[in-house]
Amino acid sequence: MSQLSREAMLADVGIWKAWALICLAEASRMGFAPLASTQIHVLLYLANTLAPLFEVAPVRGRILKRGAYPFYPDVQRELDRLAFSGIFFIERVDFGPHRHLTAHYGLGPRGSSVCTALVAHSKEAERTARLFRELVSACFGKFIGTQTAIGSIDANYGNDDVLEGEVVDFSEWQDENKNMEVARYLVDKMRALRPHADRDGMRLYCDYLDQALAIS
Repeated sequence: MSQLSREAMLADVGIWKAWALICLAEASRMGFAPLASTQIHVLLYLANTLAPLFEVAPVRGRILKRGAYPFYPDVQRELDRLAFSGIFFIERVDFGPHRHLTAHYGLGPRGSSVCTALVAHSKEAERTARLFRELVSACFGKFIGTQTAIGSIDANYGNDDVLEGEVVDFSEWQDENKNMEVARYLVDKMRALRPHADRDGMRLYCDYLDQALAIS
């Protein structure tokens, strides 16, 4: 691996840590934490695909198409490191079939102070916090409190061209981000009723997921 590639990878890891921290902090602020690891992965995935709505730069990251919901192998390691360092804490672990474990993460005292400092000193982090604030509110008002199996419904992850077990880099979707296509279509339809519908794109996409899951 070249020095440039290594530096880019380390930068991505740092951004994922910041995103996970901001995500859990916003969920905690609204009373939705602790979050299951499955919920965190889905929230990070949706935030990444819908980031342009909030002028946030998407993060490069490998997504494993594994069953019913998006899963970031690299990010899971960082979630556990954050827990071991005291930024997060693990409230409990659920034991599922085939020895599958699902940890539920809460925000530790260190995590709260680190997040506050991060958002206060970075405009990008401030925009990211607003993104997660809208996303967490939209998702928990809808499907994610009881349902993370968005795989077959989501416009990107449900793409039949991506086979089960394949690892896809999000950068491959920069020019063909189907989630943003759907969100912008919904915004265009809504703009006739609400002139400022652009800022509702996140909620509109989550409404679409919620309704599609209800009839799937």
